[in-house]
Amino acid sequence: GFDGIGVLELIGQIAYNSAYNQLRTKEQLGYIVSAFSRKTSGSAVGISIVVQSSTTTPVELESRIEAWLEMFREELADMPASDIGNEAAAIVAQLLERNMKLGDEIATSWGSIVSTTTLGSFNKPPFDRNQLLADVLSVEGADIEDTAIGEPDRKKTRKTASELKEQVLAMFDRYLAAGAEERRAIVVRVYGQKAQSEYEENIGNPGYLSSYGDVKDVKQFMSVWPTAPYWIKKNR
Repeated sequence: GFDGIGVLELIGQIAYNSAYNQLRTKEQLGYIVSAFSRKTSGSAVGISIVVQSSTTTPVELESRIEAWLEMFREELADMPASDIGNEAAAIVAQLLERNMKLGDEIATSWGSIVSTTTLGSFNKPPFDRNQLLADVLSVEGADIEDTAIGEPDRKKTRKTASELKEQVLAMFDRYLAAGAEERRAIVVRVYGQKAQSEYEENIGNPGYLSSYGDVKDVKQFMSVWPTAPYWIKKNR
């Protein structure tokens, strides 16, 4: 639900600086390093970690990413609840920022119109998605203006920063930690010339898709969920 998506957005916000500082600045693994929350086809949401390197092989990069994840869990545990609350407040400010142009309004609403997500009722797009996510991340003591109505948001019951921190750690341990039972990970490797021999060794091995043909073969055995816009009545 929106609780999970909101907390995941918060984890992605905090993860970016941590990953950049550790994997790029300290370990100097590559020029491009990023970590962020993302939504993929089928409404699956998660955290993406991207590292591009001209000197380190994909296998070693994966190993360093996993090591960083363990460090990041410790950072979250040691992070003061007030700092997590401040990070959440920054996201809320972005979510509630007033649309200044028609294009902004369209960008905010169009995703809800064509979405096949199961959030909310089937025939009612969640046009108030940003407000709902802001409610999840709003904490006591934060001075946040509800720009959707132009008045301070004083009516909603907000959680404490400590309660929000508990949610962050619980989600990390359930879905992102290396040994989490509900963790699901997809790894995309792009091999350069220096790692060509490593790429060729994995061709045909179970669990590796090494060509477009391999991807097509897998898709033949996967379930397909057609896009069903909200204006199509659902058979009950």
